[in-house]
Amino acid sequence: MEITFGRNGWHPHIHALLLVPAHRDPWALEDPLWEAWSEAVEAVGWAPSSRDAYSFEVVESEEDLGHVSRYVGKGSWGLGLEVAGGPLKGGHQGLTPFELLGAAWAGGPSRTRAPRPGWTGREGGGGGPPGGGGALILREFCGHALRHATRLGLTPEEAAWRWVEYAKATRGRKALTTSRALTLLLREALAEVEAEEEARPPVEVVKLARAAYVWLLRSGRLAYWIHVAESLGSLVLACELLGLVEGVEWDVVPRAPPGEEEVAACV
Repeated sequence: MEITFGRNGWHPHIHALLLVPAHRDPWALEDPLWEAWSEAVEAVGWAPSSRDAYSFEVVESEEDLGHVSRYVGKGSWGLGLEVAGGPLKGGHQGLTPFELLGAAWAGGPSRTRAPRPGWTGREGGGGGPPGGGGALILREFCGHALRHATRLGLTPEEAAWRWVEYAKATRGRKALTTSRALTLLLREALAEVEAEEEARPPVEVVKLARAAYVWLLRSGRLAYWIHVAESLGSLVLACELLGLVEGVEWDVVPRAPPGEEEVAACV
């Protein structure tokens, strides 16, 4: 279940992923699914749905499967994914709930003066994003949301009111539902993955000094440090490339008990 707000008001919609047995024709499901949805909409007293708002596609390539997997994964509505992905989703017409909240914050009365880069939440008694750390990313997201809301003719005050409306209407409800059969299948697959993870040798674990972490956070380099580590497959190399001093600003912490074999496996 995904909910956005646009020029025509609230737009709740469902993204359903169906796994079809190999011997079945997936295209044969297109019309029956539309009919079932339309009947359900009219059964609760709503106006008949438009077929133009219905999209049915069959995933046929590995690339398509990857796109679908990533899209379904964001259905958990995690704040981190919503904040990180908001500026990248320029194709959608409506505002997501967290974009409404971001627009309300960015255009609020306390935002008359833009916060300084590196704001931490403890300087000057205000003017930065709530939560302190991660100011640059959150501020950029809120600014993007405000510009998007402005293009749709939505004021910060209305965005705040709509956020409250959304929060009250969805309280206690879940956005992601999985069938029982698929849940059991995923649990089996997860158990296999966990078994493989346990069988692998320990990976390197880096301990950052507090001063180094704060510097990465305030300078906007924390996300870049993580990106470099993922690209190179090494936290140690990422620390070295950013010029952090070993033994002062970072140390390698073995996950296994001290010992020659265990420490060697962590390098």
